[in-house]
Amino acid sequence: MKKICIIIAFILCLGLVGCSTSKNDSSDVAVNSDEVKKMEQKITDLEKENEDLKAQIKELKDTETAVKDNQTEATTSESTETESNTSIKEIKEGDTISTDRMKIKIKKIELTYDVLPDDTSGFYTHYAADSGQVYIHVDTDVKNKQKQDLACDDIMTIQADYNDGFTYDSFTVPEDSSTGFTYSNITTIQPLQTMGIRFLIDCPKEVEEENNPLSLIFTVDDKKYKYILRK
Repeated sequence: MKKICIIIAFILCLGLVGCSTSKNDSSDVAVNSDEVKKMEQKITDLEKENEDLKAQIKELKDTETAVKDNQTEATTSESTETESNTSIKEIKEGDTISTDRMKIKIKKIELTYDVLPDDTSGFYTHYAADSGQVYIHVDTDVKNKQKQDLACDDIMTIQADYNDGFTYDSFTVPEDSSTGFTYSNITTIQPLQTMGIRFLIDCPKEVEEENNPLSLIFTVDDKKYKYILRK
């Protein structure tokens, strides 16, 4: 009888243990389920934040691209305008440069050691190059298109470019029927009149003797023209 009681007690204990374990497992499952839901919600929230961030980044990139495009267009426009304003037209002997103030006919361009007037039959002045020097001589006819006198020292300037960087500037010599040549600072061209004007550039004689590149840049009323003597 005593053995039977002990067996029954043991069976009852096992049952209690089983019930206790079952209750704990159920509680754990419930807890785990709540945590999973919270984690799922956090994941959902993070995914939404991620999408929002992506949208903001895309918007910033689009804005940055638009700004860069506008800057590029502005730079291109400025560059095109600058190129247009500073473009240099190439000219040759016989061409005429015309502005609102005057008309300049390019009659002759040469390298010479002595610049002579057109008429050498009587007394005349001339420009002989110093030893070791040579003149680039530009012979022109200039017509004054204005209603007021045109100062001869305000017609144009010419700069010689020898061998890509050695530069030499011109000075102006008006023609004179009595003496051959006169001074530009005391001479003007009357309205609608034409006068022979020479432009001389004093250079080392190497400019004439060597076969290096040589060009002239004419500046007339803020516009530039290029004449190539040698390439």
